[in-house]
Amino acid sequence: MRDGVDLELIQRCKEGDHSAFEKLFYLCKDSVYNIALRFTGNRQDAEDLTQEAFIKIYFGLKNFRMESSFSTWVYRITANLCFDFLRMRAKRAAVEGPPEELREVPARGGDPLFLLTQKELASKVEEAFETLKPDERLVLTLRVIERLPYKDIADILDCSIGAAKMRVHRAREAFRKKISSYLKEE
Repeated sequence: MRDGVDLELIQRCKEGDHSAFEKLFYLCKDSVYNIALRFTGNRQDAEDLTQEAFIKIYFGLKNFRMESSFSTWVYRITANLCFDFLRMRAKRAAVEGPPEELREVPARGGDPLFLLTQKELASKVEEAFETLKPDERLVLTLRVIERLPYKDIADILDCSIGAAKMRVHRAREAFRKKISSYLKEE
């Protein structure tokens, strides 16, 4: 998303312009969905959370004061919904099947051994990522996947830039430990 949203579009949305909100939706939907998918590991849950996030965005726009960037505000809404979702899922202690694959690994040259190796590696990376704490997954998603600057991450997490850098560093270290232990199992 990276704040490709202009103030005029936000103002039009605040005034009830439905076509402006539709444009806003198309500018932001992929980023919101990707964060939800990284949190949940499940496409259906991510779609539901994306829809819920845009409902909150729609009704919350009138209260958006533009003190932070629009993308930061959207990420914060999405992250809060995801944390709530994970808390509810933990409370219910629902037993779910294995996590849905986050992405398909494209075949290169039709080499079955290469494809198998890539799928196994992707699976191990996915497993390691999913075993991280939710806040670790969030900061890695924001920094590595969404490529947000530390200032935006700090705004989303409501902390200092130094604290945001430290959280990203700790999350990377936790991920390295997990992925190295998964790869040693081989």
